[in-house]
Amino acid sequence: MIKGAIAIFALSIFVFSCAAQVANTPQPPHAPPVPSVPPPASQPVLLPNLTILDISLSETGKIEVMLSNTGEGPAPYGVGSLAIYVDGLLKWKDSLGTLPDQTFLEPGGTTLYTTPIELVGRQEVRAVLDKEEKTVEENRLSNVFPKVLGKEKLEAKPLLPDLAVTDLFLTPRKEVAVTIANFGNSPLPLGEGNLKVTVDGSPKGNYPLGNLSGQSSLPVKGTMTLTTPWVLVGRHEVGVHVGFPNEVKEASEENNSLKKVLEGPPVGPDIVVKHLELTEDLELLILLSNAGEVDLRKGAIFQVQVFVNGQKMSEFDHFISEALKANLKNRYTIAPPYQVGIAGISKVKVSISPELPSDDIQLENNTLERTFIIFPFRIGPLGKEEFSFSFVAPRLLSKAQTEKVTIEARWEWGTSSIKLSFKKSGSVEGIPTLTGKSPLKVEFPIPLEEAQKESVWSIFIRNLIKKKVEGHLVIQHP
Repeated sequence: MIKGAIAIFALSIFVFSCAAQVANTPQPPHAPPVPSVPPPASQPVLLPNLTILDISLSETGKIEVMLSNTGEGPAPYGVGSLAIYVDGLLKWKDSLGTLPDQTFLEPGGTTLYTTPIELVGRQEVRAVLDKEEKTVEENRLSNVFPKVLGKEKLEAKPLLPDLAVTDLFLTPRKEVAVTIANFGNSPLPLGEGNLKVTVDGSPKGNYPLGNLSGQSSLPVKGTMTLTTPWVLVGRHEVGVHVGFPNEVKEASEENNSLKKVLEGPPVGPDIVVKHLELTEDLELLILLSNAGEVDLRKGAIFQVQVFVNGQKMSEFDHFISEALKANLKNRYTIAPPYQVGIAGISKVKVSISPELPSDDIQLENNTLERTFIIFPFRIGPLGKEEFSFSFVAPRLLSKAQTEKVTIEARWEWGTSSIKLSFKKSGSVEGIPTLTGKSPLKVEFPIPLEEAQKESVWSIFIRNLIKKKVEGHLVIQHP
């Protein structure tokens, strides 16, 4: 045991001495540290950004989509889809890989693609890219583009006329006249239209357009001037309105009226040749009246001319022996100093003119033309005779304008009675007969619808006594 302890002791002394030698041995200098090499930097990932730049309609009405890649990296081919919604409903969807032009996949590239969707009317359209989010992108906000496209679907408008009153004025004769035009796209029928004239708000006339114009319609873009028989005296506000029955439709009725302040001649007498008559000896009488607003003074002088069948038969100055009341309140009769006898068929024209202009402010109504037809007759006891004539009615400008045919039978033995009966061509209703003593006179107004038409009349005279009757049948028409 002692030997073992000695051995351990000796081993310890040996290890210690070796360690001391190593500690006392000089060490070589340290080598400089080797610098560390950083790992290589990672490369950035370039992402695409598919964008819908705009949506629009092609010339054929199909929806077009402008696609682009506004990112820095390319988009993968064949990934994602394009969808079209109309008013919130999916109308079309297809893969991006089916688009014939793939330029939009590259950065900065654009493609205009026309979809098969045709838009009708005005609707909200929404284009959506890659709704399934299969492509990694920088920003998905640009994948949706809403827009309202198209026009309102309008119903086809019917072709309608559109009458407009474009002007209101006085003619040189101081008659109220208007200019009308058709701004519509269809001819304007004139036959049923009426022109109403007011002066200072009061109605003064209602005139059928067909009579004023002499034609049945006004063509598209056509214009015409309508002259009424209304003569304006003094300064007044004149209004006109053109109206049609309900069956005549217009594009607009807001331009059918017009008002203007117009100034005619000053207020004064307005002498009119009102009527022509024959004496018992078939000599001419002239009847005057005053249509003005001021009485014609006594003592005024008028020149009178009488023509028969185009030949001047009498010309003289007449001294007015009594005042002519305003507003047609009385009539004044002139007998030519040299008698003018009428016989057979005679076209008579009478014209008057004042010595002083202030005695007659309107000269346009100072002439009157009438045709007389005189048939002598001799009818035996209880006999009957027929007479016929025809004429063309003049053009009437308004319902207010009246023309008439006057038929008068005169005979000897005035205390005896005869019977007149009448027949007119085209008349459906029978014309009443007339019985009486001499002179037997009747007047027939000329209907507006017969203007400028020829009518043929037959007159039958029946002697109701057992004596011969002699006399004249006197017919007067315009």
